[in-house]
Amino acid sequence: MNTEEIVTLLTNSGIRVLDTDSYSVYIEDPSCILRGFETFVEYAWIIITIITGFLLFGWAVSMIRGDKNDILINIRNLFLLFAALSLVGPIINMIYGDDIFGIGCKTINISKYDLNTLLDARYKKMSITTDDLYENVSIKDSEPVKNTDTRNN
Repeated sequence: MNTEEIVTLLTNSGIRVLDTDSYSVYIEDPSCILRGFETFVEYAWIIITIITGFLLFGWAVSMIRGDKNDILINIRNLFLLFAALSLVGPIINMIYGDDIFGIGCKTINISKYDLNTLLDARYKKMSITTDDLYENVSIKDSEPVKNTDTRNN
């Protein structure tokens, strides 16, 4: 399998491919805790957006009922809050010079030969002669064990 197909398969399975050369594929350790935290932050951002939608709806209902809040000030404050939250990641990455979540993650080097061997194993059958996986297994129902100890008799 060529390099682009291997990279596509790894990327589609959720593995971050860092680089490739003619012999190896360099991936990021899938068990990296910092990447898990990054995924949590992405999901938390979606939840914060949903909560903000509820807040805007509540403010709109309160203004319809006669509350004296200024909806434009509230929207401006929310905009500033979202802008600050959005800029935190790029600013920290700019300060540290690279991907802050990727700094502590290890790089794994996998040879393309090994990857192709694993990918070719997808088409191998478990049984040599037939498609039946249980052809060599004989299961017998056991009967109760009799006491064969004759010393006490």
